[in-house]
Amino acid sequence: MIQLIIFDFFGTLAYYDPARTAAVIAKLKEFNLPVDDQKANQRLAEILPEYFSKAKSWEQMADKITQKLGIVLEADRRESLAAFAAKNLPCRLFGDVSDILDLPPKKAILTLCEDFAVQSVPELRNFEIFSPREYGAAKPDPKAFLAVLKKMKAEPRETAMVGDNLENDILPALALGIKPILLDRAGKYEKLDNPAIIKIKSLRELKNNL
Repeated sequence: MIQLIIFDFFGTLAYYDPARTAAVIAKLKEFNLPVDDQKANQRLAEILPEYFSKAKSWEQMADKITQKLGIVLEADRRESLAAFAAKNLPCRLFGDVSDILDLPPKKAILTLCEDFAVQSVPELRNFEIFSPREYGAAKPDPKAFLAVLKKMKAEPRETAMVGDNLENDILPALALGIKPILLDRAGKYEKLDNPAIIKIKSLRELKNNL
């Protein structure tokens, strides 16, 4: 019987909305900065999702945005941009996440993102967060998965791993004896070599596959 479900974060539970880059550009323009809409939008769309795993706080996120755009902000404007980012840039949950929030097993998130990125999503407040900086190991390193099992006091045989990436999420879990559940919303994985891997197209299917 499954006692613990480990979820990947980015791509499984949440996604970054690229339309939000326009809000950042508009905020920078409030500072009367010479921001080129087209160039800034292209640069931010390229790097903002990546920065959730590189920045350690919303303040660092603001710093990386301005560095990427070649902008220098005074301390008060830097704080203003960080506060704006915290309010406007958190990742959005996929619609099917609501179907797994009340599942009875304990829930953990094993992510390459930093804690602040996950903590900014209030619906996930009851999930235990495991990030590389805090636990010293990142997927697909088995140590990352073992850290979750140790802290959550769970055995591999009573644990399921739900993720959208075969190499980072599913195969390492399978090697440790954790039940592997591949979330393939877009039909990326047509054939799987290992019949032990369960494939679902939506988190709505998870309850019936535990």
